[in-house]
Amino acid sequence: MSSRTGAAAVSGRAALLHRARTAVLPYARLTAAGFRQQSTYLAAAAAGVFTNTVFGFVKMAILLATLAGAGGAAGGYTPELMVSYIFLSQGMLTAIGAFGGDGALGERIRTGDVAVDFLRPLDVQFAALATVIGGAVYSLIPRALPLAVIGAATSMMAWASEPAAYPLAAVSVLLSIVLGQGLLYCVQVLGFWVVDTRGILMFYVVVGTFLMGMFVPVGLFPGWLERIAELTPFAWVIMPPCDILSGRIDAAHGATTVAIQAAWVVAVIALGHILTRLGRRRLEVQGG
Repeated sequence: MSSRTGAAAVSGRAALLHRARTAVLPYARLTAAGFRQQSTYLAAAAAGVFTNTVFGFVKMAILLATLAGAGGAAGGYTPELMVSYIFLSQGMLTAIGAFGGDGALGERIRTGDVAVDFLRPLDVQFAALATVIGGAVYSLIPRALPLAVIGAATSMMAWASEPAAYPLAAVSVLLSIVLGQGLLYCVQVLGFWVVDTRGILMFYVVVGTFLMGMFVPVGLFPGWLERIAELTPFAWVIMPPCDILSGRIDAAHGATTVAIQAAWVVAVIALGHILTRLGRRRLEVQGG
């Protein structure tokens, strides 16, 4: 290969890297902005930790009594695994948008302000997700970490024994955040077809969080309901990182679980993309 050909190849790779960096950088900045924005709500974070801790101990009393009534274990859960599930899941609730998030996008759709978002040189879906994911990642610091410490202080919390489980769990937590926020995005963009999405959002919060295993782990569901839950994306939001971190499933099983999570993330983002395109077409036809 001549020096001229080699220089052209290097120049082409540099141009490709520059275009990739230019395309990704705005979303990275939105993620950082979401992280910083969420970091300003320290009082809310402290109140959230207190509330989650109280509910954590309430759930602990109820679910440990359930295990005791079942002979000490049920659905693959021992008391130690159950305590891990309780405090790890409580710490993730804000990050996955279990209570519906702030509904900012839904409100912009309702008022028609989303039309301005479509004029910006950014993908509306990715821009919205980048901002909320940044805030969701920050929420793990003042909420998930203290709750993990509180759970560990009970001396009943189980942790994975395999070193590989922890980086795998970190990937699983990130996928849980993207999946949870992606589902919430799909709910909010339904505002292109209805006057107000609050009823749909309430239905999503009640049904979705139940199927996620927010109240009791999916493993304690009746067999038929557990199978239904696992056929939806909801069962792959809270349970995988909890099961991996607690050691309820080993690293090999955890890798398979993470792969399923990733597949659901792709599917949900694709659904959000389709809904966004259809919603934009409807907005233009309506003249909004």
